[in-house]
Amino acid sequence: MIMLHLTHKKLEPDAELARPLSASEGYLFLGLPEEALGELDRVDSEHRNSASVLRMRIRALLHMRRWEEAESLSREGHAVYPDEEEFTVQRVFALDQLNQGGQAVQVLLAAPHWLRRTGILHYNLACYEARLGDLAKARQCIRAAIQINSSFKKNARNDPDLQRLWN
Repeated sequence: MIMLHLTHKKLEPDAELARPLSASEGYLFLGLPEEALGELDRVDSEHRNSASVLRMRIRALLHMRRWEEAESLSREGHAVYPDEEEFTVQRVFALDQLNQGGQAVQVLLAAPHWLRRTGILHYNLACYEARLGDLAKARQCIRAAIQINSSFKKNARNDPDLQRLWN
């Protein structure tokens, strides 16, 4: 399974958020997720539920392997900001880490249309289907992912979730 951080079309309009978001991202890059959360905890209460702060908080939780909290917060984020695609990807990753592949598949199948065009949906479905034992469907999904984005081919060969496809 691949977890990705998507680039965003726009930044929060409030300049007050630029510093804590940047600091939090820097801490995550350095492998210091607790400090990243600390920066986000300093954000004014009126901005704590903004899409940018929620995304960064979920990233920190994922780095800390706090899967249940990350899944719950990403579900809430998607409910409040349905056009913010990263909440879907973050939720699927957390569900995967919680060994809830069936639910992750359902979230992927309900994903917005943009996700189908990136190939990540097909790639992750291939991983789930392979783990669930449907190798024919997994092969179909990985072919679709590679057709959309050829860079998935290298990842697929080394992904432990997909090893059964190559044996």
